[in-house]
Amino acid sequence: MKKQEPKKKIKEPVHPLWATKHRKAGTELRLINKKYYLYAVSSKYDPLLKRSKKISGKLLGKITEQDGFIESEKDKLRKKAEQSIIIDNLTTKEFGTQQLVTKIAVKQIQSLEKVFGDYAKPLFIFAFFRLTEQSPIKNVPFYFMHSFLSEVWKEVKITDKSISQLLRRIGANREKIMEYQKLFIREGEKVLMDMTHVITHSRQIESAQCGYNSTMSFEPQVNLMYLFSAQQHEPVYYRLFPGNIKDVKAFTTTIQECGLKNVTLIADKGFYSKKNINTLDDSKLNYIIPLQRGSKLIPYPASDEIDKKKWDGYFTFNEKIIWHKTKGNVVLFLNQELKTSEEKDYLKRVDAEKENYTLDGFYEKQSHFGTLSLINNNKEKTVEDVYLQYKSRTNVETMFDSLKNILYADRTYMQNDDAMNGWMFVNHIALQCYYMIYQKLLEHKMLKKYSVTDFLKFTHRIKKIKINNNWQTAEITKPVQALLEKLNLHIT
Repeated sequence: MKKQEPKKKIKEPVHPLWATKHRKAGTELRLINKKYYLYAVSSKYDPLLKRSKKISGKLLGKITEQDGFIESEKDKLRKKAEQSIIIDNLTTKEFGTQQLVTKIAVKQIQSLEKVFGDYAKPLFIFAFFRLTEQSPIKNVPFYFMHSFLSEVWKEVKITDKSISQLLRRIGANREKIMEYQKLFIREGEKVLMDMTHVITHSRQIESAQCGYNSTMSFEPQVNLMYLFSAQQHEPVYYRLFPGNIKDVKAFTTTIQECGLKNVTLIADKGFYSKKNINTLDDSKLNYIIPLQRGSKLIPYPASDEIDKKKWDGYFTFNEKIIWHKTKGNVVLFLNQELKTSEEKDYLKRVDAEKENYTLDGFYEKQSHFGTLSLINNNKEKTVEDVYLQYKSRTNVETMFDSLKNILYADRTYMQNDDAMNGWMFVNHIALQCYYMIYQKLLEHKMLKKYSVTDFLKFTHRIKKIKINNNWQTAEITKPVQALLEKLNLHIT
């Protein structure tokens, strides 16, 4: 009878010393995709197995040879939250920003309560931290705990799970979102219209479709259409639709949904085509669309015609003289200062022998310099109205810039369409609050000195301190006090 060979012991992988030195009692080292991670680990006696059973815990962080142990962001926040509970739910909380924003955004809060009832405060809380901290869902409970909002609205319980559920619930009810938005639309007001995109790589969002955007990036995206009030100088309505839809019918559908009648579509230069114009005319939608400078529709004067008698007249815009000339529904505008600047720039490139810049090219384009051509179908508008309304498009561009660069809302990691719709609605509320502050600064002629971001940073320094179980407002610095006095805002 052959002797049984002893079983070979399976060798555990040999980990480098730079990784193992961070392994302590109650932790476990894991090698995942050639990277080291440290997890919490414990054991519990299993009566069925009659032995202890290993229980893997939370991720503590990762380990690299260069940087050593790097604690996970989620574990940092968890520790801070635990520490805050130990010291009696904090003794210092942010007060200034939440106090002033809730004062400025009274209509938003009241409208949310009217339409969404008990969901109003959680919605506003998330929108507030999207505005002030650009916070993802997971960080909202931490920011809420450190804000005096948690003392003002003690009845509101905020967790990342409750927020995720709220977004899906709200996003599934488009009618309620529409009802809220319509509270901010005034009958008969002039509204500008434009579109941007939101990138998403979630495969579960049906409306995320590949389509070219303004950056010529062919990525999965959702199109976002916005209406901007020319009178109120603020965003009033939005609508999401699939990223591969560029048809102008999307504009008319949005108009029908919001119920507005006096809307002007102000598009960019890439929008013009005969097909688009015919669709807009059939839909009886007003529009102002710029034309490419080489368009044959533009009534350029002959290159040797410098006599201003050939033009229809002029008006003043921002202390600059703007000449105009109309042919059919196309208006040609000439800014003489801009013309001189563009000619100078072109000739500098000729002198530097830049490619595609020649003196013959200059002669060919000389009638184009300093011009802007707009096609417009509203015969009741004067040429000056058309020009001013097109220039107001910068307000819409600024709004999209705020959406992307202040709120970082041009990308989303939501996992389904309902969550995506809810997430966009929260960003819309945050954008409204942004413009409420903007209006305050504009009203008091302070935009040249302070931005909305400045306002948020300054007021964030105003704290509440808990002394003998009573909350007191901490000292306010002179610069912050001066800002509040100029804006006629008072901390109470």
